[in-house]
Amino acid sequence: MKKSLKMIMAAAIALAALGFAGCKTTEVSGSGIKGKSATVKKVKRQIVDYQGATLGSEIPQWVKLVSEGQYGQKVLSKAMPDLEGKKVFVVTGRGDNLDFVKSWVNLVDVETEVSGALERVTGKVVTSKLEGNASAKGLQANQTEVNKALNDYRIALQDVRIAGLERVAEYWTLIEVLEKNKPVDSYYEYYTVWSMDQKVFNAQLEKSLEHIDEATTEAAELKRLVKEKLENELSVSSNNSAAIEEADSYIVYAE
Repeated sequence: MKKSLKMIMAAAIALAALGFAGCKTTEVSGSGIKGKSATVKKVKRQIVDYQGATLGSEIPQWVKLVSEGQYGQKVLSKAMPDLEGKKVFVVTGRGDNLDFVKSWVNLVDVETEVSGALERVTGKVVTSKLEGNASAKGLQANQTEVNKALNDYRIALQDVRIAGLERVAEYWTLIEVLEKNKPVDSYYEYYTVWSMDQKVFNAQLEKSLEHIDEATTEAAELKRLVKEKLENELSVSSNNSAAIEEADSYIVYAE
């Protein structure tokens, strides 16, 4: 027992010494401790064909931005000046058949897709903010309260009417996937940009959130954050879950 206790104390002292040593410098170095080496696949993607390639046309800047996951109006309006003062939504499709991908994007009920995106982003904002508030107090979020807030916002957002949406741009690219410089897969990406008047969208959103509880400071702050994110950052829907996850990763849900 004494031997075990001495070993534990020795380990604690060693860890403390390492901690104090780390406080003396901001340099980050290896510990000398390694796990099993990971195998990383070297996968590359390259554009092998695109809309207008036969005419030698240049790929539009907005396509490059969207392909990099930059979907917001503030970014896209720099490449597409006509989007100034507009609320922007990007709908994309991915597949191995261009006609099929185009059909999915062009036949999709855009209003339904936008409403789904509203609910998706709001859910992440609400959950992240409430969990963050609780964590700041050293507590865990009350799941009953989280679920109630999620349901309240879900019901409220059903009143948002997405009117006046217009498709303002579309484009396609053919992407080839390489492993060790050898083609292993290929797929088409089809991008469409839709817009509506920002003021109309803001008014619709404001009206839908009128009955959301603001009785406490936290509730009022949550409502402000939801409204801000939906007005300024919500923007993408896709038949490819990876594209949605990538777009969502650019949004800071809690502040």
